[in-house]
Amino acid sequence: MLLNLCLLLTCTFLVSLTYREWPVSRSRNEHALRLLLAGMTTLLLVYYTESVGAFKLDLRYVPIALITLRYGFRAGAAVALPVVVWRLLESQSGGLVSLVNTLSVLGLSSLLRPTLDMTRLTMWDFWKVPIPFLGVGAALFVVPESRGLGLLAYPGMLLLHSVATLLVLGVLHTRLKLLQVTHDLRQQVLTDDLTRLGNRRRFEEELARLETGGHLVLLDLDDFRRLTDTHGPDESDRALRYVGQVLRDAAPGHSFRLGHDSFALLLDQPEAQVRAVVAHIQAQLAEPGAAPWAALTLSAGLATRLTREKPAELIHRADEALYLAKTNGGGRLVAVEHMPRRLPVSTLPDLRPRYSLWQAQRTTVELLSQRRPLTDADWQELLRLAVATLGDVTCGSLNIRQGDTFFIRAVQGYAPDLVGTPLSEVSQVSWYGQGPEAWRRGVPRVRRRQDIGQVWAEADARLGTEERQVFEELGARKALKASLCLPVVLGGEVVAHLNLESTAAEDAFTQVAIQDAQVFAQQIAALLQLQERWHELEQLARLHGDLNLSADDQAVAAQLATTAHDLLRTTSTLLLRYDAAQDCLVPAAQAGPVVGRPSTPALLRRGDGLSWQALDSGQIIRADRLADAPGAHLQPDGSTADSAVMAVPLLSHDRQPLGALCLLRLAGRPFQTTDEALAAMIASVGTRVMERGAHLSDLRATLEASLNMLGVALEARDLETQGHTQRVRALAQRMGEALALPEDELTALRHGATLHDIGKLSVPDTILLKPGRLTPEERRVMEQHAPLGAELVSRIPFLHPQAHGVVRWHHERWDGAGYPDRLAGTQIPLLARVFALCDVYDALTSVRPYKGAMTHEQALGIIMAGSGSQFDPELTVLFGKVVPAPEGAPGAGIPAA
Repeated sequence: MLLNLCLLLTCTFLVSLTYREWPVSRSRNEHALRLLLAGMTTLLLVYYTESVGAFKLDLRYVPIALITLRYGFRAGAAVALPVVVWRLLESQSGGLVSLVNTLSVLGLSSLLRPTLDMTRLTMWDFWKVPIPFLGVGAALFVVPESRGLGLLAYPGMLLLHSVATLLVLGVLHTRLKLLQVTHDLRQQVLTDDLTRLGNRRRFEEELARLETGGHLVLLDLDDFRRLTDTHGPDESDRALRYVGQVLRDAAPGHSFRLGHDSFALLLDQPEAQVRAVVAHIQAQLAEPGAAPWAALTLSAGLATRLTREKPAELIHRADEALYLAKTNGGGRLVAVEHMPRRLPVSTLPDLRPRYSLWQAQRTTVELLSQRRPLTDADWQELLRLAVATLGDVTCGSLNIRQGDTFFIRAVQGYAPDLVGTPLSEVSQVSWYGQGPEAWRRGVPRVRRRQDIGQVWAEADARLGTEERQVFEELGARKALKASLCLPVVLGGEVVAHLNLESTAAEDAFTQVAIQDAQVFAQQIAALLQLQERWHELEQLARLHGDLNLSADDQAVAAQLATTAHDLLRTTSTLLLRYDAAQDCLVPAAQAGPVVGRPSTPALLRRGDGLSWQALDSGQIIRADRLADAPGAHLQPDGSTADSAVMAVPLLSHDRQPLGALCLLRLAGRPFQTTDEALAAMIASVGTRVMERGAHLSDLRATLEASLNMLGVALEARDLETQGHTQRVRALAQRMGEALALPEDELTALRHGATLHDIGKLSVPDTILLKPGRLTPEERRVMEQHAPLGAELVSRIPFLHPQAHGVVRWHHERWDGAGYPDRLAGTQIPLLARVFALCDVYDALTSVRPYKGAMTHEQALGIIMAGSGSQFDPELTVLFGKVVPAPEGAPGAGIPAA
């Protein structure tokens, strides 16, 4: 019987493998397969039966009983029939006994079936398990010669069949439980935690399975950020949970959350029904109420999958439709039936960026305004937007420099395990494949399928064994058809690599696609520049604290040398300390490898070497080649001759020498002006003299450069105003100088001029770009850009406080009829009054969607006519003297700041 039991459990395991998913499929084919396997199991058990006289003992009735309990009498009879026929052919008496036993099992199982649920068996149901087998072996009591055997065998057979049944149920339930747990875990992985909708990974899987004729609807909440800013993140999360509930109710199992306030539907229904579903969702979200998330509006873009259309192309068409819905007032559904993947430039109504590209710019602005270091999740979102924006691009990676090593910080379309992989600079240059010069200039590099293999091979030769193995396993190299590599350059140094690849088309990277990719590279550069300044600030603050706490001169020297080495990314840093007794400089601390350092003597007498030149002049000395620097010390073998060098003096408040920093970089990475400024700050902290003023000066310069970049990026939304920011900033600077404003107020005026229209991010394009007079309702929406802009810039760190007033009040009037606060006269801050003149003048002399450009004389006449009503009378007179008559076209001749 042991063999019979082992065979039964083995066959049960094979049957359990027919359950392949949870919830269990109710396919007729799968049910038929299980019945067939059960019938074969009974035959196998009979074949390996044990004979006791004329009787055969086996476990054939266990599968018959279970099939009857699960599927009913007829299914159980179908499984039992071959065995009964076999036994009748073997022996008439044995066959009759088998028939009687089978009928008893079928009958008792059928009677028990309504009261016993085999899928939900509990401890209280165990006493029912022996009931189907009560008739098995009863024939032993009927035949006189076997009654003695029956008294011994019947209880044992009943127990054995019951135990075997429980074991079989255990195997089946274990398999089903494993499927359920796997399903639950998969649901967790594929479900958004906040809204309980499918996440982006599940969306991509379902999109790949969408049939031709199926519909993709991209959804985006209109102006949702205002709700977050007004009511806080908690109310924002509640609103998103409510939106998720509405979507689940309207399209259960077919709704997904793709981003913070963006969603999607995948529906295999007629288009009319899809439109009805979207309309129902929009109507439910728009219902008024007391909750902060009441009366939400939702824009939607609909696209129908075409024959042989790739998922990326379908997303692109739906994305274009969503952009049209957003730019035409929002709160509507737009369907783009057969929009080509890229429209010719001549067919475009204007040059506005696509929705994904604009969404990426909004993301960058938000990250710039947050006072925190960026995380891998932030870089991942920016890379995701880049891949989504560029039509045939299916995957990509972002590698960011840390010191002399690049690290993969985000991947899209590749295995997440690639994140964190270190890559040497040499390997990145090899992967780029167009030489170090073009690499440092940030020239885009495109490779087709036939060239990618060679580039990989060259890059692999520069990688370690472990990194090379990681790329071979996770890099999906064989699938790539085209590759775009964009070096991200800051201060003449490559600080990141934006890699975008296509597995769909070799011609994915057209000139337009490369230009779009360069927009993302610029945004990455702006974010990295801000991150670098945050890192410098943290390092300098930590250095300042360490120097104040440390009483050990050697520890101070080591900390100063290490900080200079890390922040300036040198190959070698040497700190020399002034020894007054010997009137010379002596080595105090060093950072970086010893190999490749200049051959500095143990003592540097006064006047000897670059360090004393820097101390005597009080200036930082830098040279692109050490061999070209007069008085420099070289290694005897000449290995340092081509290295870049910088000598930084450490002087006390009374200009007495304290020491010097000697910094060395490899050839091809010369020190820049920004490096010199940072070195000056490090020296200032090290000598504890004027460190705060020097560092804040550098931060202000960096902030102003970042703000200028941001102001120019904002103009991409409306090309008619291109150059407006530079012109009004230059004119405001000229007015400020004419008023003899202090330097800090001039800075505030420049910052306010740069960001004065940032609030227009919240103004729909239908209003902002309207070629005509605005309605009263549209004007009220437009007038909100001033307070919203002031609220946004209040989050930008280190921005001068008076710049906030320029952003908020530059549309106020001298007579009190302006907006947003109806200030009048000197209630309006001086800087806002100054900038109002500059802004109006440039608007008058520039081409706008609703008017042409005026001449200088016409514009100045209008401004003079507004003296005392719209403008400050005294400032108006000064403005007429300061603003020059431009040479050539109206508005020209005002230099950019």
